[in-house]
This record gives sequence, C-alpha cells and structure tokens, in this order.
Amino acid sequence: MAIVELLRILIDLEGLDSDTAFEIVYNTFSYTNHTVLPEALEKWSVDLITHLLPRHMEIIYLINHFWLLKVSKKFPDNIEKLKSLSIIEEEPYR
Repeated sequence: MAIVELLRILIDLEGLDSDTAFEIVYNTFSYTNHTVLPEALEKWSVDLITHLLPRHMEIIYLINHFWLLKVSKKFPDNIEKLKSLSIIEEEPYR
C-alpha cells in the first residue's frame, strides 16, 4: 500500500497532476532486487477496499490505468494480455 499512499500524498496533499505523480511513484518503486513469491501477494476484494478505503481504491484504479497503458503499448490489441496483467481482478466482479 506504500505506492497508493505515496500517490495519494502527491495528488491530494501536494497538488501534483496524476501523470506527474505516477511518474514519480513509478520511478521510485520500479526497482526491486528480489523475486515476488506468489504466496506473498495478498488479494483483497474490490468491495472491501472500496468500503474501507474509497480514496485508496480510486488511486488503485488510477495505478491500474497507467499500468495497462504501458502494457497496451507493448502488446497492442491484446485484450487477454491486459486482463491477465491487470492488478485488479476483473472477473467475476469488477
């Protein structure tokens, strides 16, 4: 959630536009020196996050939007690739 919180701070408190804020966050968090293990990846329902943290959910949608723009540039017209790489599980619910 550190990514979401930094985006929230940059947009809501510092007044940056979402493109600039996302670029800062992307460059800040894009490096990792470890492998992400599947068992370390938590899944939260959209309904739960929306209910508990509505602003955070808006920012998660924004992150997903920017991420899928990058994916679509690399894999144009590949809807299945977009679905599989979306950070929001689209089915059975959005």
